[in-house]
Amino acid sequence: MSPAEPAASPRLRIRRSAAVTVAAFVSWLTAGPLALALIAERPLWGWLSVALGLVLLVAPVAVSLWAWRSGLDVTRRGITVRGLLSKRSIEWEHIEGFTTGADGVAAILDDRSQVPLKPLRAENLPKLLEFGGQELRDGAGRPASAP
Repeated sequence: MSPAEPAASPRLRIRRSAAVTVAAFVSWLTAGPLALALIAERPLWGWLSVALGLVLLVAPVAVSLWAWRSGLDVTRRGITVRGLLSKRSIEWEHIEGFTTGADGVAAILDDRSQVPLKPLRAENLPKLLEFGGQELRDGAGRPASAP
């Protein structure tokens, strides 16, 4: 970390829609009674009922955690791509550019590999670059605002 950058630098957090968390909560509410009945009464073979009941209870919670945790954190130092159980930090100097397509936005790294930036939409890419202190450039390397 450079001396000019404070320890708690500003961070832009890009996450999935809260609708995913709400949908997972509603599914947990609707599947909960069935799951508890399967665990308590064991209408199928004993272990199968318990396993199915636990899956019905845990799956919506896992989806909620995934929606809450996964996404992007953007700072002046770079981008951190977060998953449910993973995290990958990419510094700005290793990002050569960005590509957009039907799958969304992906960062093109200096080794020519691509890292998908899933919750990011193409129309929000200029705001991400501005927050990170980067300049939007065209394919020839000129600033995008230049004629």
